[in-house]
Amino acid sequence: MFDRTKKISAPDGGPQRCRAGRLLLRRFRRSENGATVVEFAFVAVPFFALLFAIFETALMFWTNEVLEESLSQVSRSLITGQSRYIYTASTGAANAAKFRDDICARAPMQLIDCSKLSVDIRVYSSFAAAGSGSSASNPIAGGTLDTSSFTYNQPVKSDIVVVRAVLDYKLFLTSWASTSLANIGAGRRGIVASAAFRAEPF
Repeated sequence: MFDRTKKISAPDGGPQRCRAGRLLLRRFRRSENGATVVEFAFVAVPFFALLFAIFETALMFWTNEVLEESLSQVSRSLITGQSRYIYTASTGAANAAKFRDDICARAPMQLIDCSKLSVDIRVYSSFAAAGSGSSASNPIAGGTLDTSSFTYNQPVKSDIVVVRAVLDYKLFLTSWASTSLANIGAGRRGIVASAAFRAEPF
């Protein structure tokens, strides 16, 4: 005789499968095992952007310090008069190139790209004249770098000497992360190192 009290389950276990699905969904809502991964995914992009920006800025300042120190060391030959025996080319451009190469040789870890470095050595009769900058224009103006007027003047005893070195520095990060650092075009910054002194009475 047919028992009407028994429930006939579907061949595919429909009610049991629905019940198991609801239990799994409830357990998934309560689980917090992946919360840390999800939270990190939200902050990963700004975190790494900030981290890379810190590295970029630190490397740029390090390159600036290296350029300043190398320029200071090479400029000693101008102070003491040794430059008269080191930079003896017939043209100022050739002497400037040799002076530039000496700066690059003192830079550790190839931080300075010598092909992107320009130097300017000028002599003045007084510090007041040097400060006025009547004959030396600013190489960075209007978002461009112009070193076409750079020259090399061999100082004599007691001259006031102003030495400038300008590096066309390429920023490593993409433009969106280095916009605030660039000043001579997208992804590029002009780094300027300078020194002013009186030559010895050699």
